Amino acid sequence: MPSLPPGCSPAFRSGAMAPPPPEGHPHHPQVPGQRIRVIQDPVSPFRRSDMKRRDFLKTSLTGSAAFALTGLTVLTPQRARAATVDVNLVAEGTYKTMSDGASVFVWQFRDTNGTGPGALTSGLVVKEGDSVNVNVTNNLDRPINFVIPGVLSGTPSVAPGASATYSFTAPAAGSYFYTDSVNGEIGKAMGLSGPLVVMPADGSNTLYSGGPAFDRQYTLVLNELDDRLNAAIANGGTYDMANYEPNYYFANGLSYPNTASDADTVVAMSVGENVAIRFINTGCITYPQHFHGYHVNVISRNRVLETVAIEKDTVQVERDMCVDVILPVVQPGAYPLHTHYVPGVTANGVYLNPAGGALIILSAS
Repeated sequence: MPSLPPGCSPAFRSGAMAPPPPEGHPHHPQVPGQRIRVIQDPVSPFRRSDMKRRDFLKTSLTGSAAFALTGLTVLTPQRARAATVDVNLVAEGTYKTMSDGASVFVWQFRDTNGTGPGALTSGLVVKEGDSVNVNVTNNLDRPINFVIPGVLSGTPSVAPGASATYSFTAPAAGSYFYTDSVNGEIGKAMGLSGPLVVMPADGSNTLYSGGPAFDRQYTLVLNELDDRLNAAIANGGTYDMANYEPNYYFANGLSYPNTASDADTVVAMSVGENVAIRFINTGCITYPQHFHGYHVNVISRNRVLETVAIEKDTVQVERDMCVDVILPVVQPGAYPLHTHYVPGVTANGVYLNPAGGALIILSAS
């Protein structure tokens, strides 16, 4: 497990309220009533890249790195022509163990063919132009559907105990997600969602056709849950989303320390590489993702290219948003990547003691 640099192992002190944030370290206001102790950021060696955006894109376009798709466990081989891709998903309820040991009932789309060492076994990777058939079996007690915002409407819905096939042509290369829309916010809050990555048809290791190249890439799915909602659904009840106050937070379905040992979630890289990171927010809140040790170039938001190029160390990932960035690896070391929304790095109000929330490790050699 990659270790954090000195000063990055904060502790929770029972009964302590959050002090004012460090100067220059903005974060979302603390949720009233949550008892969290905030630890000062560690002092890390850091330098900004001197490379201008135009030069960065030019260099990336001429890169010769081999194709690598790390961070998703369903890999698509390089090929020149469109293919037919068949996917089998089961919508089901299951109990999930939180990082603090609590067991919470969730919904999920499970890929029956999903295999691999990491958490994203339900991640779908196709190439633009592919004919994709998604066979959905509904093992829940209520209707669902399969929706890709901007691509697939999710008609018809699937009754409990039934199956349906959703067919579509893979759209332009980029980052997408799939979800259920029949149950509205409840379906998303319960976990019915997953990532969809569409690669360029020519097999290039670029974020989009003709776009910046990368040496490797990771997909980081961000979401959360409110265990009161999950308990209500598990008991056959309902829940008013106006009362939604999440208390567990995830990256690729995991919380720290499990994020620090997962092959899909630890961002492993080497100095000199350009690493693509796809943030996909399938949750119900906004995640301001903060990088220690590095700046990133934001390439697109929901596949709309950024018109103003600014290097950032904090990237706003709003709900229902896919944000693609390129991280130039300028130095070795292990650094945290976390949300500036303070409860997002806690587990049921406990701040890394030892369980935490959506804390991700950047590990460069």
